[in-house]
Amino acid sequence: MILRSIKAKKIAVFSLFIFLFFIQACKRNNRPHFSYNNLGYYYQLISFSANTSTYQPNSVAWIDATFKTQSDSIFWDSRNNFNDNFFIQIDSLSTNNFLKNYVSKLAVSDSACLMIRTKDFYKQQFNSDKVSFFSQKDTVVKVNIKVRKIMSASEYNNRTVDLLKQEAEQIEAYYKSPQDFELSRDSLGFYWIEKPPPSELPVTVYKNTVKLSYTGTFLNGRIFERSPDNFEVSYGTPDQLIKGLNYVIKRLKKGQNAKIILPSRLAFGENGSTNGIIAPYTPLIYEVKIIDVKTNDGV
Repeated sequence: MILRSIKAKKIAVFSLFIFLFFIQACKRNNRPHFSYNNLGYYYQLISFSANTSTYQPNSVAWIDATFKTQSDSIFWDSRNNFNDNFFIQIDSLSTNNFLKNYVSKLAVSDSACLMIRTKDFYKQQFNSDKVSFFSQKDTVVKVNIKVRKIMSASEYNNRTVDLLKQEAEQIEAYYKSPQDFELSRDSLGFYWIEKPPPSELPVTVYKNTVKLSYTGTFLNGRIFERSPDNFEVSYGTPDQLIKGLNYVIKRLKKGQNAKIILPSRLAFGENGSTNGIIAPYTPLIYEVKIIDVKTNDGV
């Protein structure tokens, strides 16, 4: 009886060992398999369609994209950050942008997961040498994409009409009524949300040094930019501020503040911001305060 009991225990232990080995083997086999591209990113095709259309130069892909930390926390997505208007100029020969390169290998409805070194990601996607605090401990950034549509250059240009219409509708919807929307329009092309009381002409004349502070937000209130401390500009000097901010400064004087909506043509236009934060054709809200004006005598 004792020998049978020992034998039964050995069989049970051996069976448990085989079971655990089988489970681990299954887990290993079910791990996602990523391939390596010699441009420095890893990729895995998650799903693909029956569409076998070949890559055409100068095509533009409309995609859904999600950027995640190594622990799968989402820090950017095209729906919320880019108003569902994330377009990629497809380029199979691109050696300095992993998305442009990889999207050229996909067809409509294909989806994929990519991984790229954190430093390379921020440089290529946001044109920045700085890594955000939430990614500083991560080796890679994870990118999930799905191709919604692939358009020719002419189709993409024709879409401009729809994007401008969508932008106008977004601005009008911000106000309580069409009448409020029309009354908010300034002759310089921006829209007032909070307007200072009428006063004498502002003193921010051409070439004066203006100390100001501002905060930029999307229409949903999410902040994307704040002015640096003690920020100063020489009013009228090109490329220091976007056009719309120059316009509102023209309407203000020292001590005044305002809140406005800038249509994209007075902000970052048809291409969006170079750092990839502002989508093309995106209206923006700015709160501006004129802290001081210094007259540049002799200028």
